[in-house]
Amino acid sequence: MLAKFLETVRQRITRPLQYYQDICVRCGACIDACHFYVVSGNPAHIPAYRMMLVKKLLQSDGGSRKGILGWYRETGMASERMVTELRQALWECTGCRRCSVFCPFDLDTALLVNMGRYALGQEGMGMEMVAEIGNAEVSKGEIIDALKEFYVDQVRELEGRIRQEWGVPDLRIPVDEPARVLYVPVVGEHAIIPLAKIFHAAKESWTLSMFTATNHSFFVGDIEKAKQAAHWIVQEARRLGAQVIAYAECGHATRTLLNFWDHWFGDEIAGIQRVSVVQLVASYLQEGRIRVREGAFDVPMTYHDPCNLGRNAGIFEEPRMLIRAVATDFRELSPNRELNWCCGGGGGMIAEPEMFEVRMKAGRPKVEQIQRTGARWVVTTCENCKTQLADLSERYGLGVEIKGAVDLIADALVL
Repeated sequence: MLAKFLETVRQRITRPLQYYQDICVRCGACIDACHFYVVSGNPAHIPAYRMMLVKKLLQSDGGSRKGILGWYRETGMASERMVTELRQALWECTGCRRCSVFCPFDLDTALLVNMGRYALGQEGMGMEMVAEIGNAEVSKGEIIDALKEFYVDQVRELEGRIRQEWGVPDLRIPVDEPARVLYVPVVGEHAIIPLAKIFHAAKESWTLSMFTATNHSFFVGDIEKAKQAAHWIVQEARRLGAQVIAYAECGHATRTLLNFWDHWFGDEIAGIQRVSVVQLVASYLQEGRIRVREGAFDVPMTYHDPCNLGRNAGIFEEPRMLIRAVATDFRELSPNRELNWCCGGGGGMIAEPEMFEVRMKAGRPKVEQIQRTGARWVVTTCENCKTQLADLSERYGLGVEIKGAVDLIADALVL
């Protein structure tokens, strides 16, 4: 039992993760930091317990305890109960890293979750839907030429519709053209329309990527496939001579872009600036390249810091700058920024139907945060967060609308 899991972990465990397992003293500082544990009381949701589970298995010798050494090392047999706890510990986690903020040793249990998920996948205990989406993102690069004509036709139709609706006959949505900015959207025209408007107003040299920013292989810990999916975009940027790669409002994608690409691609991305589109639009405002109607929205609104964009990538102030530029009644959640509660929808859970009830329960701390503000709009800058927050609003009767920060700017633009 769990033979493939253990073999994979032993092959892939890193030195930092080995240190983490040895350093963790189970002080309990992480317990109340986890939104899963706060609502479930399940020990499998405690970050330190998660670390202990894997350590027990790794230190086992055929699953038996042998004398005083076995007792001291806390070896553990791969029982059905342990398998259940392991699956809960590794899959019922969004990788939000809030526990790391409270850990006195700065231990990053998200490293364990990432590796452990891949190892469980080798046992056939993974998120199959998420893995399949990841495979499709990898294979898309192999057939991109065959998809181009259809994609361009769809964009031209969207371009014509936007021109007519906005009365901007010279607006363009360039695709696969040399430009300063390569904009990489998520799936859906809702991720293209606001930026087409903003780029037009800023007179930006931009082009739309043939790929999407999402990287579902990252969710299941398959780093090689995650790198390949991202590498298609690197190649596209170099071919088009892009100076800037701007990712759409997508938390996990932005985290890979900002935190992993240097390690993955090294000199291949030298000279290419990488930003969230939130940062890019904020720079347009600061530089006076775009103008908005100040106080355009008098609805009480609050902002949810996406874990990957905020806590894990340090993007806190730019979204607030966008909101304050157009809002009259902005109310902060408490706590916020790096202490903000995860919404409960990250880690690939949105794409896995079987995890719906799990993420609805995990979102209760976020629901309570929102309720305390009295806000009617919840603004965020992550696609998964938007879906989760909308689901939470429906489940718990919040009656709030979910907005993107960039959407607010697009709707308040002075053209």
